[in-house]
Amino acid sequence: MRQQTLVLAVLGTALVVTAGVAGALTLGSGSATAGQAAPDEQSITVSADGTVEASPDQAVVRVAVTATGNDSSAVRDEIAERAETMQSALESSGVPSENVRTAHFDIRQERERTGDGIERGQYVGTHAFEITVEDTDSAGEVIDTAVNNGADRVDGVSFTLSDEKRDSLYQDALTNAMGNAETRADTLADAGGLSVTDTHTIVSTNTDYRAYRVESAALSAGAAAASGTSVESGPVTVTADVRVTYNATVA
Repeated sequence: MRQQTLVLAVLGTALVVTAGVAGALTLGSGSATAGQAAPDEQSITVSADGTVEASPDQAVVRVAVTATGNDSSAVRDEIAERAETMQSALESSGVPSENVRTAHFDIRQERERTGDGIERGQYVGTHAFEITVEDTDSAGEVIDTAVNNGADRVDGVSFTLSDEKRDSLYQDALTNAMGNAETRADTLADAGGLSVTDTHTIVSTNTDYRAYRVESAALSAGAAAASGTSVESGPVTVTADVRVTYNATVA
């Protein structure tokens, strides 16, 4: 018998599913009555996502030590000296040395194209760091410590999650995604005269993690101001996507 395809048309209404879901309902050949098992080809496949928001438990402060000069060696030495001073100060303030890592290092000579050719200017050196802060409330203090001890540029702060907390939230996001997928499958089954029986396959398709970023940390008037630098955090989002196929019978 020719395979049948069920097409559902909804006029004048719209079905809105909040977690970004999509679904497909497939019918196989053969007839069935209520209570009978549907042919093997009959199934409902849906895609859904689940999102969890949480407060960050970690911050990454981005600062840099820069220098300019007519001699590349002098620029390198100045950067090295100031960077060492900054790292020592951070460690003394309670930031472990392994939490301070190089994000970028560069020494280049400025060049300008003129009518007479290329003019070479000063050497510009940059040593950029990423400082992982376990206490998000102390991000401003870390910025002040870095700036007061050699850093002369603040590139921003990202409020993130530790690996342990991120894994835990991902499991919660997966649970939410599966709940959304089940709701979507039930909606499609009702519209198609079917009843979901059990789960056939589950695929975790994607994971999205969105940190809260402060792109430019505003320093207080004077790096050593009594109030210090204050950086406010925001929520961190973890999203999990799933694709689920359910077996179905005729309702």
